[in-house]
Amino acid sequence: MKVVLDTSIVLGSGQSSFRYFSELIPRLKKHSEVSLELLPSPYFPLPGDWYPQSPAYTPLLPKAPWLPQGRFRKFLSNIKWTFEHSRQKRALFSSEDTLFHSFFYTLPPSAKTALVTVAHDATIERLNEELGLHHAFSGHLGNKKQSFRRAKRVIAVSEATKKDISEIYNVPLDQIDCIYHSVGSEFSFDPESQALIDQPYILQVGGRLHHRNFARLAEAFTLSKLKSETLLVCAGEPWSEEEKVFLEKLGIRSQVRLFENPSVGNLRNLYQHAKMLVYPSLYEGFGFPLVEAMACGTPVATSLGAGSIPEVAGNAAHYFDPRNPSDIAQKITELLDPALAKEYQQRGFENIQRFSWDKTAEKTLETYRKVFSA
Repeated sequence: MKVVLDTSIVLGSGQSSFRYFSELIPRLKKHSEVSLELLPSPYFPLPGDWYPQSPAYTPLLPKAPWLPQGRFRKFLSNIKWTFEHSRQKRALFSSEDTLFHSFFYTLPPSAKTALVTVAHDATIERLNEELGLHHAFSGHLGNKKQSFRRAKRVIAVSEATKKDISEIYNVPLDQIDCIYHSVGSEFSFDPESQALIDQPYILQVGGRLHHRNFARLAEAFTLSKLKSETLLVCAGEPWSEEEKVFLEKLGIRSQVRLFENPSVGNLRNLYQHAKMLVYPSLYEGFGFPLVEAMACGTPVATSLGAGSIPEVAGNAAHYFDPRNPSDIAQKITELLDPALAKEYQQRGFENIQRFSWDKTAEKTLETYRKVFSA
């Protein structure tokens, strides 16, 4: 079976798409029944070992990052895209017995190509009334709807996401396969690790805007008794000006530290030496930081009833109401108790045994087989 993976959306090694394909590709390559091809990213050089020995398509025209922004660059980019798009279609999608595995709701260039698309979450749809996100993400939602309509099968990253997609987009449940993500071996407990930070700290990882609910976490930090002796450490994007003003207003700017887009090694270190991961998201489709923290032996405090979070974290997390800063502060304080923290650390080690990239690859292969047998 010929499968084209949509790696065109991989823009950096810190993205979930990079993590997903770096785990999936080597496992799929072990199966002789699968002939893998890649749709390369035009912006990010993919690892050489992702490609098959003799790829059917590689970009011909070079990147030109030195060109100044403006009409001339846009003109050349349009020519390049048209030329490469035509080459991709001939090289990768000329055969009707080809499957396109889309990671972020992209469509194959040929209507004859079977589509399998990954459904990550329904956060925008579920929280639109509260956060008003539909207008800002209307284009994304349109692509998503079209992708589900075209797909032969949908891979949902959790049962919660499977249920959401079926209800919102009228995709039959028997057309959706729940296939969990997992956590790579790079996230593990290292007894010899030396901390990057010489103060006690609690950790927040990932995005901070919209449903990630950072403002309420910051408010909870001010309400707790932690701020006099404990840092709030964030790992993610640079601060916005609005965030800087907000932290100054709360009076905690000096107690909040940011690690901008840390490497995997530094992120593992931050997890392992944190007093806990605090993950106050209002809604998740899976939640990578939950399982990464648990693999590193870090107790987790997180949101109750927020999409997939209770499904993924199970009994290995100390839950709070994510819309109540006082409750967040209380649960964080409770989890500082050494005995309770130790209990959740052990539960976390047990919980992550449910997740495996080997299982992810095997179930993905089963999804491919369903498409080709149909």
